[in-house]
Amino acid sequence: MSHFSGNKNIFPCVLGGVAVGAVFGAVAAVGLAHVWSPAACKKKKPTVGPCDSSGLWDDSQFSHPPEDGVPAGFTMRDKGFNTFLEKWEPGDYEPPHSHPGDDATILIEGTMEIQFFTKSADGKLTKDGDVVTLVAGQTGFIKGSRIHDARYKTR
Repeated sequence: MSHFSGNKNIFPCVLGGVAVGAVFGAVAAVGLAHVWSPAACKKKKPTVGPCDSSGLWDDSQFSHPPEDGVPAGFTMRDKGFNTFLEKWEPGDYEPPHSHPGDDATILIEGTMEIQFFTKSADGKLTKDGDVVTLVAGQTGFIKGSRIHDARYKTR
């Protein structure tokens, strides 16, 4: 069948081709919209510390010192690194503490705030810099032994 020979069936044929093309185009546009959207193209950089100076990969052994009231299983004595999925509610708070090894926190959803501290010879904590806010999709790197707290703001 030729579309140019005066065939009266040409209109339904062309219309069908246009309809099929429109459907495939719409599906492709929806499927690729999130890949090339401005939000997807904007990389969310780490906001706390350089990841290339992390000691996570040096096969060191870290352990949390024993403390009164620390839940069983919280003290770690492993080599390498550990991965946890923690779920926090808005308003939850971790008081100032530190980890013997580097910490990399990837925020899946919501927002959290981190405040760093220094400790004087008499044990008094002093705020060290401004509060750092992490939003979903960002990673916070905290060097081992750096004192910090964590506040979970939104879900």
